[in-house]
Amino acid sequence: MSELRRKLQRLSAPAPETEADAQEPRADGAIVVEADPEHSERQAKIAALRALIAGVQSEERSARMQERAFGDSGRTKPLARASSREKGLPGTVVDTPLGPLHTVAQYLSPSHCHGRVRVARALDARAASLAAMALDADIADIDVRRVLLLDTETTGLSGGTGTLPFLIGMAWFEDESLHIEQLILRQPGEEAPMLTRLAERMAWASCIVTYNGKSFDWPLIRTRAVMNRIPVPAPRAHLDLLHAARRIFGPRLGSVRLVAMEEAVLGMRRDGDIDGASIPPLFWDFVRGADGGVLAPVIEHNANDLVALAGLLAVLEERWSAPSPDHPPEDRLALARVALRGGDAPRAGWMARAVIDEAHGPELSFHGCVVGADAARKQKDAAAERSLLTSAVGHVRRSDPRAQQMHLRLAIVLEHRLKDPHAALEHAEHASERDPSSEKRRSRLVRKIAKQDAKPKRV
Repeated sequence: MSELRRKLQRLSAPAPETEADAQEPRADGAIVVEADPEHSERQAKIAALRALIAGVQSEERSARMQERAFGDSGRTKPLARASSREKGLPGTVVDTPLGPLHTVAQYLSPSHCHGRVRVARALDARAASLAAMALDADIADIDVRRVLLLDTETTGLSGGTGTLPFLIGMAWFEDESLHIEQLILRQPGEEAPMLTRLAERMAWASCIVTYNGKSFDWPLIRTRAVMNRIPVPAPRAHLDLLHAARRIFGPRLGSVRLVAMEEAVLGMRRDGDIDGASIPPLFWDFVRGADGGVLAPVIEHNANDLVALAGLLAVLEERWSAPSPDHPPEDRLALARVALRGGDAPRAGWMARAVIDEAHGPELSFHGCVVGADAARKQKDAAAERSLLTSAVGHVRRSDPRAQQMHLRLAIVLEHRLKDPHAALEHAEHASERDPSSEKRRSRLVRKIAKQDAKPKRV
């Protein structure tokens, strides 16, 4: 490298000026220089040397990245030494004690945005908020700076023993930069190095973050590890963002596919993204001898999935810890329901009341009243529950079955908690069609009213 630099300095040194180099300016001020073949050749050599130095520097950076990732367990082998079909495959090959491992690595700067979300915002997430949002107490103690984002591309969606994860994508934060490392299976039978590398990262991580990983990615990885006799540690904690996204965004968006979350929540639209159903055939084409470039769209798709996980992690936690009137009311009501499931009735109550006070229309107001009434019941506040249920009745038509359901709930609250059988009987009459035990309830209320009226009045 030093010899190349010295040669570049000699070539770049200014040549002595000759009479041919000194030209008179034209009338318009431009300098006219006649073409000099020797000068052009010198510039071409300089450009070639600079390109060569840049290539050597790139290889050195890649080697340092691999050395930091694998330590002494592997050494980098340039792709030029790989088989001809792998020349089109991005990344490098690492020789490990268990065999060759093909990796693709990249860093995203702290300012990198996925759509309108800066990815490094995920580092600001609080573990307690993530645990509450995910309804999983195990997540409350994780170190957010040591989460491992995980996503796989596989030869099928069945998840059985015949399904191979031919690409394991991992991402984690180093300082505020997101490090993406993708492990590629070049052919069946070479899973051991890939699974071993994954095991190393999982041993370091405080939690893995996936999207549908609890049902698909992790069981598949565990199965492949068992079949290859590779001890892959169980994750200390597992945050599956699909479950949180379904609870919080599902009521409004319907579809909770990751690409739908990207577009609606992160403001990111993928152009030319490969369809998931097209991914398995491309791997088998590669195994049968196709150029490695056929997997380039799959690698890009997987990398986008990993970055989307980081962005979605940031947004979900922010929605929980700092709800805003700028957020869709449907999402805030969904968050209130999650808070109820997690036992945080006060939070659910004030979030529901905020939606009611904003008057988004009868339908949202009705749902807000119901959630608020549920929170009031958890807090044993019968008066607030009665008020909210009464408001809920006012937001739906009398013929709506939901109105009868609210009347039934009012009858129960008034009879058992507020001890007002007269008002309870009135609501019980409205709820008769929805209450299988309506006749029994009315008879009991009539007896209570009679007994109450028979008591002597205090003067």
